Amino acid sequence: MKKINFIDIKSMGLNVRIYALALMFTLPVKASENDHGHVDNSGIELTTRQQANSGIEVSTVVLSYNKVVAVAPAEVINNDFATELVSIAVPSQVKKRYVSLGEKVKSQQKLATLYSYEVAKAQIRYRLAEDEWQRVTKLKGEAVSEKAYLLGKAEREAASSQLRDYGFNESDIINTQKKHAKQLGLYNIYAQLDGTILQEQLTLGRRFSGGEVIAKISNEAQVWVQARLPQDQDLEIYLNSKISILHAGQRFMARLLQAGHSIDPKTRTALIRVVVNNPNHMLHAGMFVKTEFVTAGTEPQLLISREALSQSADGDWQVFIESEPGHYVAKEIKITKDYGEQVEVTGLMVGEQLVTGGVFFLNAQAAKSNFDVHNH
Repeated sequence: MKKINFIDIKSMGLNVRIYALALMFTLPVKASENDHGHVDNSGIELTTRQQANSGIEVSTVVLSYNKVVAVAPAEVINNDFATELVSIAVPSQVKKRYVSLGEKVKSQQKLATLYSYEVAKAQIRYRLAEDEWQRVTKLKGEAVSEKAYLLGKAEREAASSQLRDYGFNESDIINTQKKHAKQLGLYNIYAQLDGTILQEQLTLGRRFSGGEVIAKISNEAQVWVQARLPQDQDLEIYLNSKISILHAGQRFMARLLQAGHSIDPKTRTALIRVVVNNPNHMLHAGMFVKTEFVTAGTEPQLLISREALSQSADGDWQVFIESEPGHYVAKEIKITKDYGEQVEVTGLMVGEQLVTGGVFFLNAQAAKSNFDVHNH
């Protein structure tokens, strides 16, 4: 006889309900917004008064062929074309000084009087050569041959050339003949250009070896500025590019002098050197300034102000968009090129209303309300 199993209908219904409930806990649940699992938020609402008090400013996102601005740190350096290193040719000692550090001097102004035994010997040589030259000039054609005349002329020119090499000007050379024997070896050093004494080592009694620099003079009416651009900066600087130097609220116009084609191995930056007119001497060597390069873009770019940028809670770059008057939402973007005050980005649409002022206030409101939006 077959065994018959009786099924309890009530018990079966209970088992089905339990099984269905178990499935709900084991099947994956779809995120409410996106794969990041962030909670959707409607944004930030501001009243008209709040917008005014927080300095909210909005501009329309557009593709631009406009000029690109890049700002780079820079340092003022001496203009090599208007700088003199005053050096001496032979071992010498400082006997008198006539200028001090920071003093403005004129070309051919006397800087110092030095003494050198080598100069004394050169002066004696010149005096003998000059006497011989005077003698052969008077006797030429009579008791002096053409060869003796030419030798006398050559020795005089060589002796005077040696004194010029030691720093003598034409007046000093002529006066060498009149000097008392006790004054031989004393000679003057002169400035060769108008400028300012930037360095000097003219302590009385100090001895120098031949070739040492005893002073540095530079005309600061025109200085150089050396800027450093990131190695991956995709910016062409042309001779006619608009370049400005920014310092202490002042703007100085500059022009390109030299664009380096190699990267500094220590700083990984490219050096750009510009020249700046500095008639009021407001810029000095050693100052740190900012250099602003403006150049025309060759392709349409989506450029926005750096002031529009902020960072989300997870560190991504974001901006705020005004979706409707008084309503602001965060939108993540990516920076593709950095030009300093401007950046090229992706993730925005032409025509969107971008918040460019009051971003800090919106960030504070977002943090206060735990606002975290990912618009991918």
